[in-house]
Amino acid sequence: MKRIIYFVLAILVCGIFAGCSESEIELYNQTSRINFYGSLHIRTLVDTDYVKKDDPYAIDSFTVKIQGDLLKENRDFCVKVSPNSDYQKPVDLLLDSKYKYTELDTVCQVFYYKIKRPAVEAGRKVYGCFLEFDLSNPLHQFDKGLVEQNQIPLNVRWELKTDEWGCWSGYKYGSYSDEKYMFIMDVCECVYEELKEEDYDKVKQAYKEYREAGNPPILGEDGDEIVYE
Repeated sequence: MKRIIYFVLAILVCGIFAGCSESEIELYNQTSRINFYGSLHIRTLVDTDYVKKDDPYAIDSFTVKIQGDLLKENRDFCVKVSPNSDYQKPVDLLLDSKYKYTELDTVCQVFYYKIKRPAVEAGRKVYGCFLEFDLSNPLHQFDKGLVEQNQIPLNVRWELKTDEWGCWSGYKYGSYSDEKYMFIMDVCECVYEELKEEDYDKVKQAYKEYREAGNPPILGEDGDEIVYE
């Protein structure tokens, strides 16, 4: 009786290992597909992104990963923007009409696109969307990969304040707010670290003229009008 039980168990174990081997071989031999690498992409814009006036776009990148066999030749894929209801407002992106996977000796490659700098607003869940593979585009040459990695959420946020704010003697810009700093960059066309001693009077006079022209007050993070001390 014991021999029969051992014999049955042996058959079951062999079947399990054989099944695993077949699954691994099937996975290894599958045609090359493409997925986004990662589960969330956050692009944090800083002051140098906002001070540039010649180009309204900031450079960003995403990474894709090959599923299955390595490619033997270059292959194109397409990416589109899809809405994400988790965010209050969409993001304006400038994507290429198609991208070409060329790193044939590896499974990951980085690609670049542009983000139009959004207006600075408080909160972390303001601007966002999905980057998604455009499977219906005739230029897309990959079959669909993993369902959960066919798109990746993109969140655009900012960290404008510099560690140097308020550290330099002689500068009297007062308490920090993003709105105040944006006005300074617009007037002086440079970031805080590049300000000159005479720029303080320039900014103060510019804000005075801005208000005298009938423009509404610029409010700081506390809801009060910004001041230059």
